[in-house]
Amino acid sequence: MRILVVRPQPGADATAARLRAMGHDPVAHPLLATRPLPWALPAESPDAVILSSAAAVRHAGPLADSLKHLPAHAVGEATAAAARAAGWSAVKAGPGTMQALLDGLASGQFLHLAGADLTAVTVPPALGLIRVTVYETPLLPLQGLPDVDAVLLHSPRMAAQFAGEWDRLAGRRAAVQLFAISGATLAAAGSGWSTALTAAEPTESALLAMLPKAL
Repeated sequence: MRILVVRPQPGADATAARLRAMGHDPVAHPLLATRPLPWALPAESPDAVILSSAAAVRHAGPLADSLKHLPAHAVGEATAAAARAAGWSAVKAGPGTMQALLDGLASGQFLHLAGADLTAVTVPPALGLIRVTVYETPLLPLQGLPDVDAVLLHSPRMAAQFAGEWDRLAGRRAAVQLFAISGATLAAAGSGWSTALTAAEPTESALLAMLPKAL
């Protein structure tokens, strides 16, 4: 199966490698970039840190070294693994979404290392949350209409960008299968696709598990 991967690098290459190992033919064409932004530590040290993506871990840079002894709450296992590899000492993996992570936290002062494009969430009243933006995610165009059977969608923003670019290039929606990591991601792509499926949980493993077996 020839599958388009549109997530940012280095994740796109990692996903492509997993697809090859499964016997598929991936085409990596990121529709988002991630770029670091300057940021500053808050005046008072927080009780813990929230990491909402592996990109936040990567782009926080050396300034985050002074925080790495604090408890860190990662949105999911992939982000937790990236944090541990970067030297964070006490990392707990969350349930996969930012809202579910916040809902599961006790009271305290939390520093959220975030990207510029934020999913809307409700912060529980018991939480003190300071958010600093450590990276931005500019959109990228689709350079030509790829010959693919399906596309993997890892976020609502990527889904909306893919759908818009596919339409701009006069692609037939009915010719492509969509595999989305969440219901919100699938909804952002709109309708009219050949197949449109949502992963059982918001993880890449669950996303890839939906793919038909390679011949």
